[in-house]
Amino acid sequence: MILKESSISKVLIVDDKAENIIILLQMIESLNVEFFVALNGKDALRHTVSHDFDLVLLDVIMPDMDGYDVCTKIKNNPLTKDIPLIFISSLSGVEDKTKGFSCGADDYITKPFLQTELVARVKLHLQKSMLIKSLKQLLRRSYHELYNPLAIINTSIELQNIKHGNSRYVDAITVASKTLRLVYDDLYYSLSSREQHEKILSIDLAKFLQERINYFYHLTKNKNISIDFKYFAKSKVQMREADLQRIVDNTLSNAIKHAKEGTTIFIEVKNSEESVLFMCQNNGTTISNPHMIFEKGYRENFEQIGMGIGLEIVASICHIYEIKAEVTSEEGVTSFKYVIPKTLV
Repeated sequence: MILKESSISKVLIVDDKAENIIILLQMIESLNVEFFVALNGKDALRHTVSHDFDLVLLDVIMPDMDGYDVCTKIKNNPLTKDIPLIFISSLSGVEDKTKGFSCGADDYITKPFLQTELVARVKLHLQKSMLIKSLKQLLRRSYHELYNPLAIINTSIELQNIKHGNSRYVDAITVASKTLRLVYDDLYYSLSSREQHEKILSIDLAKFLQERINYFYHLTKNKNISIDFKYFAKSKVQMREADLQRIVDNTLSNAIKHAKEGTTIFIEVKNSEESVLFMCQNNGTTISNPHMIFEKGYRENFEQIGMGIGLEIVASICHIYEIKAEVTSEEGVTSFKYVIPKTLV
């Protein structure tokens, strides 16, 4: 359902000084807005993942965690990155503003400011937020329509195999269908709202990986690729299942896609006292700049390596869980390594 014009927007004001919050509230109280308040950066981050805000008004100078750090964390979180954010600060230097925008801020207002200017900018960004929400709702409905045909294709393939046995043509359809499903899952994950992401669970990584390896059977079979999987039992991590699946699926699919036919993909899970290591290595295409793979907006040669939205999602998830991700690539051997903390920080 597309958002109605009467929907009440939610605005979070973040400032460690109550008097500043009161002034802001008085200036924009005429707007049809529901206000929330955070007195420090940690509370602000906690609020943004638990409420569906349409705008954040953020001070820069705060104890413990300044506004720049708060902004960076909000914009690096896939659940909150689309929330418009305005810095409200007494810091008026070019360097201060440049740093604010480099952190991902949508606007920067310096004190003292006019009420009319503040109201106008707040209204503009609220309209932007509502437009993005409406577009996401429309796209989510569209992707539901895409999911049904994919489900029918997969079910029909299974029935075909049961009744007539499989063939290379049916296998080709299966590979194409699973590839489309991966694209669908990445896009739908990006469009999902906070409320649609499930709770954090304790997940056995080795067991989870084995299930996903089985899922990719037809893709490996199509290229005559074998999987060598070594693991320690009870390698548990604390994550949302959807987040873990995006890391695993994008890593495995890229490894399969860029591996040479007839080669082996090596997957390993190791335990340490504080973390779990997930490693995936293939023999195929050499990545020119492996240290930049997880950089926002970075792309390898489009004709050679199609690593796009999937690894951007992986990078954002790693940031949330403080997962150390490393990519090495030499002489065709590429390794993706993830050091996943066993407990959330």
